[in-house]
Amino acid sequence: MKTKDPQFKNEKWRLSWLAAATVVTVLYLLFLFAVLLPNTSSCSSNDGSFLSRILSCRTPNELGDFLSGAFAPVAFLWLVAAVLIQAQELRAQREELAMTRQELADSREVMKEQAEQARNQAVQAQRQANFIGEQTENLKRQAEDYYREKQDRMFDEMLRALHKSSISRLSNVSCHIQTDGGMNLFSFPNLREFEHERALFQVSQILTHIAEAMKQLAPSAKWPIPEDRFSSILEGLETLISMEDRLSPAGQIKLASLGLKSSRNSISEINRLKNERDSAALHN
Repeated sequence: MKTKDPQFKNEKWRLSWLAAATVVTVLYLLFLFAVLLPNTSSCSSNDGSFLSRILSCRTPNELGDFLSGAFAPVAFLWLVAAVLIQAQELRAQREELAMTRQELADSREVMKEQAEQARNQAVQAQRQANFIGEQTENLKRQAEDYYREKQDRMFDEMLRALHKSSISRLSNVSCHIQTDGGMNLFSFPNLREFEHERALFQVSQILTHIAEAMKQLAPSAKWPIPEDRFSSILEGLETLISMEDRLSPAGQIKLASLGLKSSRNSISEINRLKNERDSAALHN
C-alpha cells in the first residue's frame, strides 16, 4: 500500500537524487580517468604506473587547470542535486503544512460537532430531568390525593358513627331554659330519621341557640341540660375537627358547612357555664 506521509516521500526523493548524482559522478570519473586523461596527455612515455605517467607529462599548473576543469561538472552536478533535494524538502514541508492545516480545520469541525452534540445532550438531559421532576411531582400529588381521599372516607365514616352513637341520642330531647325574660324551649327533632350530615347541621344550629340562652339562665333556675348527652358528642367533634388538615379541599368545605366547630364551641361554652355555676354553688 502506497503511503502518503510527506516525510517518507521526501526521504525517498532525497535518496533518489543522491543515488542519481552518485551514479553520474562514478560514470564521469570512469570516463575521466579512462578516456579523457590519457587522450589529453602531452607525452607518450610508457614507463611507470598509469598515475605517474599522467602526472609526469603535466606541469603543476596544467594539472591544476585540468583537474579544476574536469571536476567542475561534478561540483555543478552535486550543486544541482542539492538544490533539487532542498526544493523537494521544501515541497514536502509545504505539503506537510497543508496537511497540518487541513487536520487542524478537520479538528475544529470535529470539535464543533462534539460541542454541538454536548449541547444537545445537555438539553436532552435537562428535558429528561424536567420530565422526571414533573413525574415525581405528579406521583407526589397522586399520593397526596389518595391519602386525602382516604382521610375523607374515614371522616365520613366517623360522621356516621357519631350520628349513630351520640347525635341520635338527642332525638326528641327538650331543654327548658328559664331566663330573666321568661321560659325558652329548645327541642331536638327525631335525629334518627335524619341523614347524618343534616342531623349534625341541625344540632349545630340548636346548640348555638342553647348556648346563647344559657348565658342568661336565671340564678335560681335548675340546670336544664342533661350532662351525659353532650360529653360524648364533644369528644367525637374534637376528633373530627383534628382531621381538618388531612382532608381534601372538598372535605374541609364539608367540615365547615356542617358547623362542627360551632357545635364544639357551643358545648364548650355550656360546660364552662356549668362549671362556673357549680363553683359559685360551692362557695355559697
